[in-house]
Amino acid sequence: MFLSQKEKGTRYQAVRQEMARHGLDAIIMRGSSAIRGDGASFRFLTDFSNINIPLVLIFFKDEEQKPILLVESRFQADRARKYSWIKDVRLSTNFLQSLLEIIREKDSAQARVGADGLDRFPLLWHQQIKDAFPEFTLADFGPALKSLRQHKSREAIRLVKRSAALVDLAFKKGLKYIKPGKTEWEVIAGIDCVLKSHGVEKSFNIISQGPKTNGYAPSGRRIAKKGMVFVEITACYGGYWTQLARAVSLGKPSEDLVRLHQVSVQSIKKALPYLKPGFRVSKPMTVMEEHVKSMGLDVTPVYGHIVGIDMVEDRPTPRNETDITPGMVFIVHPWPVLGKSSLLWGETYLITEKGNQRLNKVGDELIVL
Repeated sequence: MFLSQKEKGTRYQAVRQEMARHGLDAIIMRGSSAIRGDGASFRFLTDFSNINIPLVLIFFKDEEQKPILLVESRFQADRARKYSWIKDVRLSTNFLQSLLEIIREKDSAQARVGADGLDRFPLLWHQQIKDAFPEFTLADFGPALKSLRQHKSREAIRLVKRSAALVDLAFKKGLKYIKPGKTEWEVIAGIDCVLKSHGVEKSFNIISQGPKTNGYAPSGRRIAKKGMVFVEITACYGGYWTQLARAVSLGKPSEDLVRLHQVSVQSIKKALPYLKPGFRVSKPMTVMEEHVKSMGLDVTPVYGHIVGIDMVEDRPTPRNETDITPGMVFIVHPWPVLGKSSLLWGETYLITEKGNQRLNKVGDELIVL
């Protein structure tokens, strides 16, 4: 739908090589929203934008065995055949029963099969497959798939950059909705309208008011005449997520907000020299945390996301010892606390061969409306 056949070939080859290394004959994955570990690998191997109904993909190590996609409705089947990489699309009213039939069809009763995370593979499915085929083996292939998703091709990076550009546009145009008397619903609806009218398929947008950042889904609460309004805009374009976290001040900002803003921007800048290949994730996050504390502020230990097809591929923390490699995408947002005030502030960065590239072009200034 968004990616080329060349990209498909590259991904399939990489996945099959990894399957061979793990001794797998096939892998099974479910596809849903691609949020918090649910469906990212499905999207990686199908280029199909699903609509939160958990479809099932069976992918084989043998390239002569074409992948099979199980769907539960005819409109999904028609769309998948037209827009996805999968051509063997089968209707199913019982995915487990269909899996059992495919195992028989492919003579895979003694196969070693990988799951995209054993923690997400239905226990009932596993039990009934083992009852039917005692020599069938299910192994966890989730970490390997996650590692493969971490690398971004030029095609994927193009989509990531487009996602970030649309987030910027939504913030800039959304400012006109942040007015006293408007409801939070109206503010987020205006932001989301910009995103969706430019092709964003999914969004996760939250808002809060007052001195303490406490972002959540919008409500009917009206925007006050004075004070801080926080918005976090997160968009998925072509399967790839990016995010911008910003606050604006209605009227003259408080001294606490000015202080929190300065420390937030400074702490990100302190961390960026270490957000590059040659360091582990823990290093820039430790630098950022220590700078906030050195300025006499407390810190909320949520420093951002490592993103991709999944909105949270991983969490960057001072304890994350993952190597930083080219193609990774980070949302970096320190969350300093000053008394009863706090601020979540940050943006998206792409890891390059020698450093990082800031993808959101919205400036660092604190906007006063």
